[in-house]
Amino acid sequence: MKSNLNLTALLALLTFASCQKEVQRTTESATSLAEAAAKPSASGSITTINLSVTVDNTTGNQILDDNNGAYINGTDRVDAQILSSDGNFYMNTNNNTVKPAIRTMRFLPNSGVVLSNERNYSLRTNAPIALQNMAVGSVQNNVGFRVWGVQQGGVVDWRLLFRNGLEDPSINPSTLTDYAKVTRVSNDVWTIEPANISATPANARLIDGSNNSIGLGYYQVPFKLTLTRIGR
Repeated sequence: MKSNLNLTALLALLTFASCQKEVQRTTESATSLAEAAAKPSASGSITTINLSVTVDNTTGNQILDDNNGAYINGTDRVDAQILSSDGNFYMNTNNNTVKPAIRTMRFLPNSGVVLSNERNYSLRTNAPIALQNMAVGSVQNNVGFRVWGVQQGGVVDWRLLFRNGLEDPSINPSTLTDYAKVTRVSNDVWTIEPANISATPANARLIDGSNNSIGLGYYQVPFKLTLTRIGR
């Protein structure tokens, strides 16, 4: 009798364990399916694009290069890419925080404002549509854009802003900064320039690392960058 009870208990335990494993398998399967459904398909994903960036030094422009030609990703410590993380343009003139920069840039040369020669300059867009997903010939007129100068140790010295959310909402609307415009010229070429759709065309805000205005605070900053895909 005792033996039969032990056998019955053993069978019940085995049945329970089997059910638990089946429940676990079902849960794991459902989780995997949910995760798979949440991930974008390969056809909907975007990849990082390495760039050569040319700065237009036309007289009157206020963002200029160092007279040494294009900024090429992976050359002279330059990073220049359209990112896979969010589809925005991002460039560093010096990706090394210890060694001096090989490449530099010039900003607001005709404004009377003296911006020190920084260890690194960074440029970045904030575009509603990933640049990789833009159709050839299409334009985005409502792109945020910013440039900032960084001292040794990564300390931000100043920022130059096109519609990046740091404008004072109480100021006169005529002094609000302009948007940037991104145009996809061809499959491998994009341009970035002021959208010129604000009351003051090409208007940008110049602030220090503590968000305080530098000089007049607002400057007209015409510029043009040409981004060209390199490699595949």
